[in-house]
Amino acid sequence: MLTNRRSTMMMPPNGWSATHQSGPPPNLSSLKPESEPHCALPSILTSTTPSLPGYRVVRVLGAVYGSTAYALKDTKSLIKSLITGSEVKSLTHMMYNARDQAMERLTRDCVARGANAVVAVTFEEKELLGFVQVSVSGTAVYVEREKQPENPFSPE
Repeated sequence: MLTNRRSTMMMPPNGWSATHQSGPPPNLSSLKPESEPHCALPSILTSTTPSLPGYRVVRVLGAVYGSTAYALKDTKSLIKSLITGSEVKSLTHMMYNARDQAMERLTRDCVARGANAVVAVTFEEKELLGFVQVSVSGTAVYVEREKQPENPFSPE
């Protein structure tokens, strides 16, 4: 039997409705459980591409790096997930934390050189002797916003 998916997609999440006055409607942060892994945002502009659209590179300040290592200590969960084929949540959280910490170290290196952006960012993750190493590298640059061309079709 076919159903109208639009009607089910239009339903407010968690049963909240405009007539329900017990609190504000849920937003993205309230719908996302804190236990779910998520990336922290760096305090500078970053890009995996060699340039930043809308910005002009004024100075190239050199290569910057960030690295961290975490010990794999939750072997019971790892073995259980291999048998059942499920996700190892503790390992997922550890990888997100390691990436965030490596990115934070790259950001500090970038700011210390006087840059305000990093381009050509690459991540590398390795497992070595029971440790997970996460390395991130990129090119520190000082960028300025490009002038926006005037729109010839805008009303004057």
